[in-house]
Amino acid sequence: MQQPIMLHLTNEELFLGDIDRLPNPTDQFMIVYNPRQLDGSMLAYLQEDVKTILIPWHNVKLVQVLPDTGIEEVIGFVRE
Repeated sequence: MQQPIMLHLTNEELFLGDIDRLPNPTDQFMIVYNPRQLDGSMLAYLQEDVKTILIPWHNVKLVQVLPDTGIEEVIGFVRE
């Protein structure tokens, strides 16, 4: 079962995705499935058919593991 996450990268906008398992300390990359913006749309810098991305750990600033509830309940109001 995939776990939803919110991923904060260095010098990038945060985005949502799913992971199969929490990463091990020895992992070099984080495997993220279904990467998307907070509103559910595609990330601008990915091609349309991309479903899986590998993020190197040196680019990751923070990973928030979200509960399995609907994402609308977790994020709430977002100011633009």
